This record gives sequence, C-alpha cells and structure tokens, in this order.
Amino acid sequence: MRVIGVDLAWGTRACSGVCVVEDGRVLDSACLRSDDEIVRWIRPWDAGELLVAFDAPLIVRNRTGRRACENVMASAFAAERAVPFPANLALLRNDVRAARLARRLRLGMAPDALTRAPVRAAIEVFPHPALVVFLGRSERLPYKAKPGRSRAVRRAAMNELVRGLLGLERADPPLDVTTSPTWPRLAAAHAASPGPAALKRLEDELDGYVCAYIGWYHLAWAGRRSLTVGDGTRGYIVTPVTPRHAALIRARAAATGVAVS
Repeated sequence: MRVIGVDLAWGTRACSGVCVVEDGRVLDSACLRSDDEIVRWIRPWDAGELLVAFDAPLIVRNRTGRRACENVMASAFAAERAVPFPANLALLRNDVRAARLARRLRLGMAPDALTRAPVRAAIEVFPHPALVVFLGRSERLPYKAKPGRSRAVRRAAMNELVRGLLGLERADPPLDVTTSPTWPRLAAAHAASPGPAALKRLEDELDGYVCAYIGWYHLAWAGRRSLTVGDGTRGYIVTPVTPRHAALIRARAAATGVAVS
C-alpha cells in the first residue's frame, strides 16, 4: 500500500509539501499550492489501496475553541511544547481543506477506514509530537519560523531533522528517503544555507516526509507504538507515542471521555 504525506497549508498561496512512500522507500516528493495541483500529483500514485496522512485538521465540528483530541494531545505533550494549534470552523471559515481533498480522492476520513478492505483512508497527523518521539527529544524541534527565533537556531534544527530523516533507514519500520529522485535537490538546498523563502519551502517539503512516515509507522504499530486520539465524530489525531506519552494520553482521555485506540 502507498502512503502519501501532505503537509497541507491552510491556504492555496502557501506551499504544501507532499511525499509518497511504498515498501519502505520514498518514491517522490514535491511542493505544491492549489488543490488541483495536489490532486493531480497524487493521481498517478492512486491505484488500489491508499493512505493519505494530512498535517491539517480533517474532521472539525466545533464552531469555536479546541477539539477534544487537541486538548488530550496538548496535555500529553505539554512538557515538550509540542502542542497542536486549535482547529475550529470559525478559524477555518467553514472550509476544512483536508476534508475537501479527501472527498475528491474518495478516501474515508473516520479512523475505522483503516480497517476496511481495500484501505482507502485519510488520517490527521501532527509532526511536532511525532518528531519528539522519533528523535527522542526533550522538546519540540525548533525548525519553524517564529518571532525571536534566529536563523542559526532554525539551521541547527534543520540539520537535526535531515539527520533524523536519513536515520529512518535504521528505524522500525525502516524508510529510505534517499530513494526519492528529489532527495538530491533537497539535500543540496539544505547544504546551501537557504534564505528565508527557500528555507520555508524546504521545511514544507520535508514535513511531507515526516507526515508520510507517521502514516507508514501507524500501519505497522497502530494501538501499540502509535495511537488514534479522538474519533470520527469530533475529530482525531494519529500520533506515535513513547510508553510515557501513551500513559499520559490514556489517562487524560479517560478523564475527559475521549476515545483512544
């Protein structure tokens, strides 16, 4: 089965990173903008079973505030400051872009879509807590632009991200990112110490790799080393976990009536 990671921008003016994985290898990646571009890029890879892992809100019913799954994730990953942004219909202006794309691709959006045959599913993921788990970090990786965050700090974090992606070849399940025909371009862009615009584009495309690996990891470890926090009614996030994070998630979810699987 192919897994596609989509670091989906909230609007079509910004870049969305996409990456496709199959049999432990990255087949391709790109940085795209419009919905039509994203769907056209996915179509050649869309034969049979497909899982698309979106870094974007997928199921949103609440008009304001946070979703219940976000509250649980925020509690579990608070110490690492890997807390999700709130998603609600007011902030999204009633346009849930990931859901719109999932419908165009004929993908089920509820967690149980992964249990059906053939699998054609979309899931919501979040790279920051995933990288805490994958890289064994004590706090979120500071590679994103933020007021007061220097380029030197972002550069060092990007070095760690690239090393971490290369190190997935020795992970369980393994993923070889260097099999992508675009990897030499990304590595060269990284080595060239890119300016702000180029760094943002690089960051977005590499986030697509992270999203794809989260989906690949979840297929291997669902319910054991990765959890689905929430449900198909109020929204959910799929996340890799350490035993400590799993315990925190389950305790908080039990106290607040949030499903975990």
